[in-house]
Amino acid sequence: LNALHIQPDQVIFDNPFFQRKTARQPGCQVDYMIQTKQDTVYICEIKFNRKPIDKRVIDDVKEKIQRIKLPKYISRRPVLIHVNGVQDDVLDSGYFAHIVDFSTLVGSE
Repeated sequence: LNALHIQPDQVIFDNPFFQRKTARQPGCQVDYMIQTKQDTVYICEIKFNRKPIDKRVIDDVKEKIQRIKLPKYISRRPVLIHVNGVQDDVLDSGYFAHIVDFSTLVGSE
């Protein structure tokens, strides 16, 4: 929450999220999702790769966001949490609202 500048008292939900596949909606799994009182949902993709994350992660997150069944008024903010860096084309894309290096989270409480 600190890395995303979210105050704890503004959080409604923060956990992994799993949406079961039904006849009307596709299935979806989100590593970590935060919903705030300001009608914002942070969809956090966590990647623990040995090499820097490449641009394919953007398509993966876009697909997850498309699959998640949320009211239209909810703002969806993609977040990437990584280990070992991201490639420049991911940074240059401007797609993610936040890109967080996991090493900055360890011991930050």
